Parts: sequence; structure tokens; C-alpha cells
Amino acid sequence: MSKINPLFFALGIPVVVIVILVAIVAPRMGGGGKFADLTPFSVEAYRKDWATLQGNSYRLDCQVEQQLAFVEGRGRVLAVKPIEKDPSRPSGRIPVFVPANSTDSFEVGQRFKCKLRVTRDLLVVEALERF
Repeated sequence: MSKINPLFFALGIPVVVIVILVAIVAPRMGGGGKFADLTPFSVEAYRKDWATLQGNSYRLDCQVEQQLAFVEGRGRVLAVKPIEKDPSRPSGRIPVFVPANSTDSFEVGQRFKCKLRVTRDLLVVEALERF
């Protein structure tokens, strides 16, 4: 009966673990995180005609600039600055509504990837993750 060389286990198991970790982490590093399948939110299109965006979901990469309002049991309104791929075209701040069911805390300067839904003239954060 032949024995399996212990070197196989010593090198094989770490290689398998690294491959699995890369397979899990690499898609998240691709830019959109868990919202990669959503269309990026266009501030220009929103400001031009928000009604055409109603009911749709988008991905917004943003940085918290200021908390504008907080109502216990309802949620908060944050002023966020979109993180643009092209810094030569800054878009300014936009308000987003975060419902009270969000357990995240928000501080100025934090960066988030958000799933936004445009409802009437309000941008509602349905889900988010820090980055």
C-alpha cells in the first residue's frame, strides 16, 4: 500500500484555501461590491429629469458630508457627495433618505456603496455597505 506524501497536504491545503478566498473576494473588489449588477446612478440625469428615473434602482458610491435631519422611527436624510470616476466633473452634494430600519451609524467622511431607489423626488437607500 502506498502512502500519500505529507508534503502534498502541507502545500496542497493552503493553495486550495487561497484559491477559494480569491474566488470569493475578487468579485467584491471589482468596483460595485454586492451592487455590481446595478446601473451606476447618474447625478446629471437625476438633476435634468428625475421623473424618468422613478421606480428604478441604482448603485451610488458616495461619501457622507452631513446629516440634514433625523426623525426617530422614520429615518434620516444625509447629504452625500458622489464619488466620481472622473474628478474633473464634480457633481456636488445630493440628499438621500435612509430609513430607520438601517442599523448603520453614519459619520462625516464615511464612504458607502448604496442601492438607491428613486421614488417620486426622493432617493431612498434600500441597502448599503461600507468601503
